Amino acid sequence: MKIQLELYSVLREKLPREARGQAALELRDGATVADVIAQLDITGNVVVSVNDVHDPARARALQDGDNVKMFSAVGGG
Repeated sequence: MKIQLELYSVLREKLPREARGQAALELRDGATVADVIAQLDITGNVVVSVNDVHDPARARALQDGDNVKMFSAVGGG
């Protein structure tokens, strides 16, 4: 299956510079957001949306053509 991945902020460094934070990713059937995070070796707090819907559990099985966006979580006061 193939998904569209968009990474923002410092997460863009996980993809080649010329990708500009966007890539099509081939995944095995049944892969989850957690699998994508592990495959890209992303650590720390990340906010994820799948097809523009917030996905805090990261356990949802992705489908062919899904659009996954990841943002670095930022805190402050």
